[in-house]
Amino acid sequence: MRHLALYLLPLAGLAAEERSCTLKFAWWDAPRTTPQPVLALACETEPKPFSPQVMNFTTEARNIGDAAHLLVRQMTKDPKTGKETVEWVPFGDVALPPGDNTLGVVLITDDSGKRGAGRAFPLGSGNFPLGSIRLVNLTNQDVLLGLGGRALRIPAGAAATHPKVFGKPEIAEISVMAALSDKTVPVFSTKSEFSSLYRLVLFVAEIPNTEPPRFEVRTVVDFPQPEPKPAGKPSAPGASAAPEPKPATGQPDKRGESHPAPVR
Repeated sequence: MRHLALYLLPLAGLAAEERSCTLKFAWWDAPRTTPQPVLALACETEPKPFSPQVMNFTTEARNIGDAAHLLVRQMTKDPKTGKETVEWVPFGDVALPPGDNTLGVVLITDDSGKRGAGRAFPLGSGNFPLGSIRLVNLTNQDVLLGLGGRALRIPAGAAATHPKVFGKPEIAEISVMAALSDKTVPVFSTKSEFSSLYRLVLFVAEIPNTEPPRFEVRTVVDFPQPEPKPAGKPSAPGASAAPEPKPATGQPDKRGESHPAPVR
């Protein structure tokens, strides 16, 4: 594995129970293999292939159980006939924290693209509404998320949402500080416009083998899919459906847009 230490991404080894939830997958770094690994969930009767994007949660799959047992597709060719066959083999298992029906899963893989690991964290709207900022702490240090004059302390390995929720578009500055044993050091800061159109996820990772510790911050702008509306009563004969509202102009229209964040 590369770039992100495996001990930060715990694996699950226990048998899964009957739990159903939506998983939103993303690679931490682009896999080095070409083509990139094609994954599927072992809970499915027939594998449904998917290929996550780098730090972009637009890839979704439905999982059954308290762990995500991932498979990777391997193509083998018969030396005599030249015919290719598809084989699904274990890729890695990811423990799923309880209490949420929508989880983000960040994945890493080895250089062969045949084995990997992941870290899951809650991404449901209950604890992470539109207009809010969530920080996932992948380090061994406590991290402070500052916004609007209030700092939220997030323990090592935990994730939390800042209580500030943006409604109307607003310019604000966010800052991230790492609480070391003897001092607090700045890790990241940015000033931008926030609104209720999207959610922002901040990932803080510790760069391995650095002394004093150095950190990396990555951000993902998440546009959640709207909840499906319940079926209403059928329209009366001859009635026309109400026109759908047009999207507001001048607002972001990309879903799952991601961009790197500089470390200062």
